[in-house]
Amino acid sequence: MRYFPLFFDLDGRTAIVVGGGEDGLRKVRLLSKTSVRIVVVANSLHPELAANPRVEWLARSFEPALLDGAALVISADAALNETVAAAAKARNIPVNAVDRADLSSFIVPSIVDRSPVVIAIGTEGTSPMLGQGLRARIDAMLPQALGKLAEAAGALRARVAQQLPQGNRRRSFWQRFFFGDVRDAFIAGEQTNYAAGVEDLFTSKAPPVQGRVAFVNAGTGDAELLTIRAQRKLLEADVIVHDRFVAPAILEVARRDAVRIPVTALSFNGVADLLLREAEAGRRVVRLRSGDAIVEELTAVAAEGIPVETIAGISAEPARIVTFPIREDIREAILRAAS
Repeated sequence: MRYFPLFFDLDGRTAIVVGGGEDGLRKVRLLSKTSVRIVVVANSLHPELAANPRVEWLARSFEPALLDGAALVISADAALNETVAAAAKARNIPVNAVDRADLSSFIVPSIVDRSPVVIAIGTEGTSPMLGQGLRARIDAMLPQALGKLAEAAGALRARVAQQLPQGNRRRSFWQRFFFGDVRDAFIAGEQTNYAAGVEDLFTSKAPPVQGRVAFVNAGTGDAELLTIRAQRKLLEADVIVHDRFVAPAILEVARRDAVRIPVTALSFNGVADLLLREAEAGRRVVRLRSGDAIVEELTAVAAEGIPVETIAGISAEPARIVTFPIREDIREAILRAAS
């Protein structure tokens, strides 16, 4: 990963766009979704930019000193890209030159906007059309009201922190709020059902904490060959107990906050004790190996009444299609029968 993904707070800052044509217009449309002060430096201005009350137009030729004090710079004039980029970098100001990743210190991703929920898709400047295609697919999956749901959650955070203890109780609240019937009522605009559902979330008791262990076969180490079920278990896991032979790409599938415990020197009994200790604490545990579950570990955990499941891996060996030549007389008989 060459470009580090981040979200930049522009509130109260200034963004300078050099160029008042179509390229500048596209960037200003995006900047207008934020609260940043937008200054456009150009000798002429696109009519839509001229009509945008957020735009401050400096009708003059570019000079490097115009960048002083800016939080970021966008060069949208091909003839000035190198000059603008050099001036911005000399002032340690992040700069993006349209369609010139080689001159840019940051790139603008494809964005799915359900503010305050924002999803950015980047291809490090290699495949903009791929980023746009992924954006379209994700955009179609997400309801328009998702941002308002996030705002409603923000309004409840103080009350949740005051009334609900951390851990399973609070996690259960948010799980149902964002992915259960409360979310469905909110998205459907059923305010009465939504309000009743929220109150029920505060008064209903969380289900008892029960840990469980999933024995996952990582297969060949190719993350793309993980089954959907294996991916889901890795995303749900609180703790991942893994062998040193498991490929780093497989571990990358898991949640970033999941605890990863390598077991390079533990015996079967030692691993089983570790799995039991984590599961008995109410955690969702994944035992991850580049192979099938070790029977001794599985039976030791199951014998203590801990729910267990096994998830097989997928072999990378491609299916082979074998063809045989057909005798000419048989081929003619088949053709006659088909006619």
